[in-house]
Amino acid sequence: MGRVFREYLSGRCVYACSSCNAHLATEEALVSKAFQGRLGRAYLFNEVVNVMCGPAEEKMLMTGLHSIRDVHCAHCRAYLGWKYVRPLFLPFSFL
Repeated sequence: MGRVFREYLSGRCVYACSSCNAHLATEEALVSKAFQGRLGRAYLFNEVVNVMCGPAEEKMLMTGLHSIRDVHCAHCRAYLGWKYVRPLFLPFSFL
């Protein structure tokens, strides 16, 4: 396996991995800070970099059954959260 390419972001506020400080997203990509995950407060971004995703799996979330993928830092492999793939219940088709 070769070296992992890291993308660096610029801007007034850059969100980074808490384990290795790899850049993940800018403030402009932040959609909401009002999400709640199983491990606490969660942020919703519309674009991130330096991440890798696991396989899609179905999980019951607070808003119903969704297909999601776990998201990990591409540099240190730390667990960052999850991303929506698609809702499995039509009223939540906002994704």
